[in-house]
Formats: sequence, structure tokens, C-alpha cells
Amino acid sequence: MRKLSVTLSLLLGLSSNAISAQHSATATDDYYTTVIASGFNQPWAHEFLPNGDILVTERVGKLKVVRDGKILQRGVSGVPESYYAGQGGLLDIMLDSDFSNNFTLYLSYAFGSSNGNATRLISATLASKGDNYALENINILFTASPLKQTPQHYSGRIAQMDDGSLLLTIGDGFDYREDAQRLDNHLGKIIRINRDGSVPADNPFVAKQGAKPEIWSYGHRNHQGLVIADGVVYQNEHGPKGGDEINIIEAGLNYGWPVITLGRDYNGASVTPYTEYPDMQQPLVDWTPSIAPSSMAVHLSKLYVTSLAEKSIRMLTTDGETINDQGIVFEAIKGRIRDISVGLDNHLYILTDGDQAELIKITQTQLR
Repeated sequence: MRKLSVTLSLLLGLSSNAISAQHSATATDDYYTTVIASGFNQPWAHEFLPNGDILVTERVGKLKVVRDGKILQRGVSGVPESYYAGQGGLLDIMLDSDFSNNFTLYLSYAFGSSNGNATRLISATLASKGDNYALENINILFTASPLKQTPQHYSGRIAQMDDGSLLLTIGDGFDYREDAQRLDNHLGKIIRINRDGSVPADNPFVAKQGAKPEIWSYGHRNHQGLVIADGVVYQNEHGPKGGDEINIIEAGLNYGWPVITLGRDYNGASVTPYTEYPDMQQPLVDWTPSIAPSSMAVHLSKLYVTSLAEKSIRMLTTDGETINDQGIVFEAIKGRIRDISVGLDNHLYILTDGDQAELIKITQTQLR
């Protein structure tokens, strides 16, 4: 469901409320932008409820509700405590593909403390409580292993496959990059589990001795973009200084980090002498210098990628096998962009980064 346009019936016993804008931010001949809500504190992701409410995660551990262009004073209750430090905190949110029947959503977050922390995935039921919501029936589906002592590179992006199974990106933990090549841990991996947290029988390393059975792909660094369209899994990830990537992910494949990369370490030193190596996948798109890709969405057969360092939105074309970068679009939009999605009205929405962040709607004039 996440990042793809879907039509849903009204749920949760609330009346329909069309998204209400606060003010227009900018306009061109091709598109205009509208600030839907502002004042978020370190937001990371957003998701649309079928009744028009919007849920926004904040890394500080809050799950906010936007209704009629206003952030409700009281956020969703029952959200588990997360480890808010460095790049950690409350991260992604996604509705289950059968949300209309089971009211289930998924949250990823940093769990633990400075002495030991990891990326965790939970499921919960979203219950209506008066004019707001609460999380109930919380189930811990997955916690990455082993615990680490760095507050960086959690990743945490969630996607759901056509068979209902869940994909979750796990970063390399920054100081643990060599573990991305080892199958006895979850760092630097994409994992795949069933809705109840069990391991699918057809995962690629289920029968491999010493390997974590949840692993679906490996050799990743810090991958914050993940989207599935027409059965194809698209992923982006941060390189170090250069070497940002977009890949099409397939089960069991090795995507190379840190053995191959076009980037360099932050101090300018070489990470590795290799830019290619046998049985390791080459990126379909490389960005050097880095743009710091954050999230992805598929809209009208185009792939959109937001960035933090470049402070831009890029549009790419794909046929499911190749990807071509068409460059920066919506050029009047400036600033660090954390998340992008397709709303219930089939327009793009972006979530900016930092404190006093904004949720912004992009209306392309040819789609009006």
C-alpha cells in the first residue's frame, strides 16, 4: 500500500474530511505547492488514513495526526518508547494492505539504549478513541541482531509484497560496515518476514547454516528508500562521501557494500580498492557527489526520489529492469526533504526535515 495510489472506503467511524490547505507556498506554470500542516519536530514518515487523516511519525517518539490542515494537540496514544539519539527514534509507518478489514499498521523504530540498540518492527491495531486514535494489540515482529552501540544507520523503511510479507531495511550501524557482508547478522540487510513475524519458507537463506533466515538481500549501507511497483522492489541507499545508489532488489543477491562502492570515506580515504567484484551487483543509478537520498514514491509510472543534502526531488524513469535519472523536478522546492508519498487524491506529498518541518502537497497542473 505504501507510496502507491489506492482507493479506500471510509473507515474508523469518522466522517470524511478532505485535506485542507493552510496556505500556498509557491507556484509555477507546471505545478504549485500547498503547505498542508507545519510545526513537526524531526518527522520521518507519513501515511494517509482512508478518512483523510494523516499520520506523521516524529523521531522524538510521537505519532501525530493531521486533520483538516491542523495537527491535533494530542497524538496517537500507546506508541512504544523508542531510542531517540543520533539518527534513531520513531521511523517509518505503513498501513497493512488489508487495513480496511484488520485496522493493522506497522511501525519501525530504534529500540534499546546507548549500551545496545537495534532496529525494531511492530504491528498494532489502530483504534478510534473519541476524536483521536490509540495503538492496541502491539506485537513485536522483528528486532535486528546483534545489538549495536552506535546511534546511526538504522534505516527502517517498510514495504509490503504482493503476498503480504513485509520487507524492512536494516542499516549497517555505521561502525559495523563489514557485517553487511556476513549472513550471521542483520546489519546492512533487507529482511523479509510474514505479517506475524514468522520467516517465509522461501526466503533465500532459510536452509543455509549459520545465516539469519530473515535475510532477503545483503551488502547494503544505509537504505532509506524502498518501494514496490508491479512486483519490482526499488531501493535507494546512502553511500559515504559519494556512491549513493538506486538498485532493483532481488532475493539472495549481494549489493556489494563495503567491498564495492564509488564513494570514499568522510575523511577522504578510500573505503575499498574495488568498484566491482564477482557476484556483487552494480547500482543502476549512482550519485557521486552524494545527494543523500531519503525516500521514494512511484507516481504515474515515474519514480520520485527525495534528497537531504541536495535538497531536491529527482524524477526517474524505469521499465522494471533499468532506471534512468531525468534530473531535478519541482525546482522551486528547496530544503531537506525526508519523505514522499502519493496521497488518496493521486497527488504527491512531501515531508520536510528538521524542526518546524512541513507537510506539503504538490499539485501538477496537468493532473487537476
